[in-house]
Amino acid sequence: MSQKQIQLAVLKQAVANQGRDFATKDVSESKQMKDAHPDLVSHSHYHSFVGAALSQHHDILGIIEVRKGTSRGSRWEKNGLASPSIAATVDVPATRPSQVHSTELGPQYRKDAIFKARMRLHQSWYRANILRMPYGTGPKSTDTSHYGNMLTRPDGEAGHNFLTPQIAQTARDRVAQGGGAEPYRLFHDMLSSQPMCFNLFGPLVKDHVLACRLLSALVPETVAEVTRVAIEWAPQPAEAYLNDRTSFDAFIEYRTLDGHQCALGIETKLTEPFSQNEYDGERYRRWMRVQGTPWRPDAETTVHDIQHNQLWRDHLLAFAMRHQPDSPYTKTRLMVIYHPEDRDCAHVMSGYRKLLREDDDTLIVMPLDRLVQDWTTVIADGPQRAWIQDFHVRYLELERSAGCRGSCSS
Repeated sequence: MSQKQIQLAVLKQAVANQGRDFATKDVSESKQMKDAHPDLVSHSHYHSFVGAALSQHHDILGIIEVRKGTSRGSRWEKNGLASPSIAATVDVPATRPSQVHSTELGPQYRKDAIFKARMRLHQSWYRANILRMPYGTGPKSTDTSHYGNMLTRPDGEAGHNFLTPQIAQTARDRVAQGGGAEPYRLFHDMLSSQPMCFNLFGPLVKDHVLACRLLSALVPETVAEVTRVAIEWAPQPAEAYLNDRTSFDAFIEYRTLDGHQCALGIETKLTEPFSQNEYDGERYRRWMRVQGTPWRPDAETTVHDIQHNQLWRDHLLAFAMRHQPDSPYTKTRLMVIYHPEDRDCAHVMSGYRKLLREDDDTLIVMPLDRLVQDWTTVIADGPQRAWIQDFHVRYLELERSAGCRGSCSS
């Protein structure tokens, strides 16, 4: 006898009937588990069999082990990814179109760089094993090529590229405002940094109390109040700043305990490189002549280089918001969030840092894993903790998809 005799369908239902936090014995002692496994219940290792089955199928069940060796076995938490996508159903509905593909990783892209290929595979794994949905086409709405990281049109439009229904609605609201957000990429491309930005900052748009608590873990000031959180945002009119289309992926306006108003512009990177277009001219250079410039004098000839041109413009925009005539801000910063395994982005950030004065504090470089860890320490139990744990699974727990292989497309 072993955990192989545990019926997965029954196990799913037993887990679905538990609260967000439960122990192994809460499942093994449930009526449906005992009724379904009469030959195992009397076995001395029955509870261990159930625990082993929970561990083996944790991805499908949407759970994570948070503590071992309690009096009732391991403690488990639902990571939220099993609801509403898979917790509500034991099996993929028979009427679902293309259900034969729902657990396949789907085609990859053979020309991807190493990190992008790794992340595309992980997003394909997430779609197949967590969302349990078929793959779609992309990356553009007019493309007909299938990729494992793409959601089908119905699944994308239903908001399954987002960790919660509330985040999906925030994305819809932003699209309705026009400008900035690209609807098809946002709702269908799981590899894009844009949905990642919504998944990270979307809950803060309407919950400024949560935003205040989380922002306090990122900036050195004591944050008293967050007054605005926006995604895909730029100050207006553009002519008063850089006079171009440079914008922040996310923007947070806040007030410190001593009454100062501050702002944080945020650039989020997943796999996309910085823009390879090179912009320069007086509309940018005029801000480098302002007193208090963060750039070194000897950086004048290199700040506009193509490798970090977009980063320079993002930084300029944050700086311009502070030094604009009649600016309400006493401090503005740019934060760049990047994946810890994205070595190319880390290299760009390291090179750009050398162009700044040693005492500069207007640029914050934040690895994604450190940000999530910092936020996890200040988030209480409940839906908010489930959200940040779900984010960790989708974007940082790459070991879950290690060893997976998908077919390649050119």
